[in-house]
Amino acid sequence: MKRFLLIMCCLAFMSGTGFAQQLGFKGGATYTTFSGADTDNYKYRVGYTGGIFLQKHINNMMGMQVEALFTSKGARREIYSGSNLQTAEVFKLNYIDIPVLFHVSASGVFFDLGPQVSFIYNASHIHEAHSSNGDKIVTTKYNISDNPYTIDFAYVGSVGYRATNGLGLELRYTGGLKKIDDEGAFVNRERRNSGFSLMLSYLLGGR
Repeated sequence: MKRFLLIMCCLAFMSGTGFAQQLGFKGGATYTTFSGADTDNYKYRVGYTGGIFLQKHINNMMGMQVEALFTSKGARREIYSGSNLQTAEVFKLNYIDIPVLFHVSASGVFFDLGPQVSFIYNASHIHEAHSSNGDKIVTTKYNISDNPYTIDFAYVGSVGYRATNGLGLELRYTGGLKKIDDEGAFVNRERRNSGFSLMLSYLLGGR
């Protein structure tokens, strides 16, 4: 309920002033990992993101943009014994992301920059045990939804292009600002969410 109320407050704030506003939809792929002092062995994993955004123009070039996105984040880690893969771990963390962005555009090219608050939806840890020759023999999935902090904070930067018909393509980087682990085996380690998103979007009414 708190997450829903925050989204509604952000959208209400955007719609409360007199500047032109437009609603849009976006979605795409994520390429995420963990960053921080205790993440040397982590690799990127592919996920997804999608949701809605409300863009409010101050003038023809500048404005604000609020988004509500469901985003799959996480990382992959592989442990080797010599040259043989011994264990593979996949961490899947699903969040509801609420970025509030300063938006600048000119001739279709746009830039977005701002803070983001995220609420954990669920999380899992998939453990894959491998034999001495590298074959997968046992896969175990753990629900770790209670382990990450309920709220995460990050900064967001995007660059993209939007055609006159409203179709857009953007590349985004999101950098976590706090440790993600509140409980569990990694609670005393420094792991932060980090990753890229490649998204298609459609702005109702065109640009």
